[in-house]
Amino acid sequence: MSDTIIFTDLDETLLERVTFAFEPAHETLVRLRERGTPVVFCTSKTRTETEHFRQATGNSHPFIVENGGGIYLPKGYFNETPPDAQETGSYLRIAMGEEYGRILDGMKCLKSKTQNSILGFNDLSPEEVAADTGLSVELARFAKMREFDEPFKFIRREAEFCSQIQDWTNEIRLQLTQGGRYYHLHGEFDKGQAVRRLIRMYRKRFGRIETIGLGDSPNDLQMLLQVDHPVAVAHADGSHDTRLCTALPRLLKIADSGPRGWARGILQLVG
Repeated sequence: MSDTIIFTDLDETLLERVTFAFEPAHETLVRLRERGTPVVFCTSKTRTETEHFRQATGNSHPFIVENGGGIYLPKGYFNETPPDAQETGSYLRIAMGEEYGRILDGMKCLKSKTQNSILGFNDLSPEEVAADTGLSVELARFAKMREFDEPFKFIRREAEFCSQIQDWTNEIRLQLTQGGRYYHLHGEFDKGQAVRRLIRMYRKRFGRIETIGLGDSPNDLQMLLQVDHPVAVAHADGSHDTRLCTALPRLLKIADSGPRGWARGILQLVG
C-alpha cells in the first residue's frame, strides 16, 4: 500500500474532452498500479459510466460519483464497514445527499423560473445525449442512469438567467455547480465532502498519507481544497480556470491539458 492517495476528476482531466481517451496517461497509470498507489476517481459521471472507465484503466479502488453524491467502496477494501453504507452488488454505497427524484423536482422549479430555457439529461434520449456530449450511445445510456445529480444546460437566454439561477437553487434548498460542459443540480454535498470522508477512512486504515488532487474546472475546487497537493491541468487553449487559481495559492498549474497534463502533474509530484 502506497502512502500517497490520488484523487482525480475524469472529464477533461484524465480523459480527453472530445474522444474521452486516456492513452497519454496509460503508462503513468500502470506505474501507479504497480506501486500500489490508489487512484480514486472523483467525477460528475454516474456509477455505471465510472465503472466503464475503471475497467478500461484497470482501476480497483473506491470511487466518487455525481459530484460527490455517492461513494462506492469495493467490498473488503477497508477493514470496517461504515454504518451508513448499503450493500449494492460488489460495493458498499454511501449516499452523501439527496436522491434523484428530489433533484428532478428541483429541475421542474428551475424550468418554470427560466421559462423552459434549460434542458437536463432526463429530458434527452440516449441518442440526444450522445450527440450533445460526443459519447457513444452506450455510454450515453450509462450517463442517464443517475442517482444524485442532474446535468443541464441553457438552450436559450443564459445571459438573462445565469445571474439569478443560483438564488433560485438556494430557494429550493439544492446546490448548483458548474462543470466543464454543464451546470449540475444536486443536494447539499460536493466533491470535497466525499473526498474528506474517504481521506479519513484511508488514514484510519493506513496511518499517515499524502494526498494529491487533479482537476480542471470549478466543480473540482472543493476536492482540491481537501488535498495536500492540488493540481490543475490546462484547458485546451492552455489557460487555467481562474477560480481555481484564485482560491488555491499552492495550486500546481500544468501547461498541458487532459491526460497528457495529468501524467505530467503526477510525474512532477511522485515521479
